[in-house]
Amino acid sequence: MRKLPSFFALRAFEAAARLESFALAADELHLTPSAISHQIRGLEDYFGLPLFLRRNRGVALTADGMRLAGQLFDAFDAIESACADLRPVSSARTLAVHSSPSFATQWLGPRLPRFMASHPDIDLSMSSAAEPIDLLRHPEVDISIAYGNPLRSQGVTTEALGQEEIAPLCAPAWQNQVPDMAMLAQSVLIDSRLNPVRWRDWLALNGAERPSRRSRPSFDRASLAIAAAVDGLGVALESTRLAEQELQRGTLVIPCAGTYTPVLRETHFLSYRTVDRRLPNVMQFRAWLFAEAGITP
Repeated sequence: MRKLPSFFALRAFEAAARLESFALAADELHLTPSAISHQIRGLEDYFGLPLFLRRNRGVALTADGMRLAGQLFDAFDAIESACADLRPVSSARTLAVHSSPSFATQWLGPRLPRFMASHPDIDLSMSSAAEPIDLLRHPEVDISIAYGNPLRSQGVTTEALGQEEIAPLCAPAWQNQVPDMAMLAQSVLIDSRLNPVRWRDWLALNGAERPSRRSRPSFDRASLAIAAAVDGLGVALESTRLAEQELQRGTLVIPCAGTYTPVLRETHFLSYRTVDRRLPNVMQFRAWLFAEAGITP
């Protein structure tokens, strides 16, 4: 006979440790926070030591709790994988993709007709929001494409979609006004607030200093900053991947091209539940997306 504590207590502990919250664990397991707390208290009585530090604003694992959590994460992943191997693959060829807004409109959207043409049997459903989505709490979503810092957790595979160049972008009419780095630094610089690369740092890298007094239009979406540059408002500092169509059409150009030090960053990330690696629609979309991005998996 196996000598184990209550499986329900172990499940409650694993969820609370993974989500770092009794309340979130209660939501996931369809219990009350007090029930989660009761299960974990019973587990602590079983071991005779505390597993969580209770604080006013939440909970944190003790050293013993972290040791147990690490082993349980692997054990529950193995259980989930074993069950997934026996579960028949759904015949429904649906795929729900959640993406950051600018990536969806600027880069992914124009390419989707090619995906649909090559996979006519997949019914694609798209949604978009600025905040990254937790795939473990949203089973209705198959794939997430996040900007910046994706949510990383046990049971979710996250992969970068390659490096992107963050470059100055302006309408053709602006190009003659910024023939060199010094003139560029004195022009109207458009801030893209979510961009991890700031104008101050980009200019400093290229030996230019931003004047203290100058108008600074600011936008909270890359697509809005790119659109403002197309409209001639000033020079935006954004991803050339997101501005790909505008650069190809000639509505945007890169001033001072070839005279500055390029800045490359990984800014977009693909995530899917690790157990879904056996689902053809998820893997086919991943392979197609990597090919479109010029990435060798």
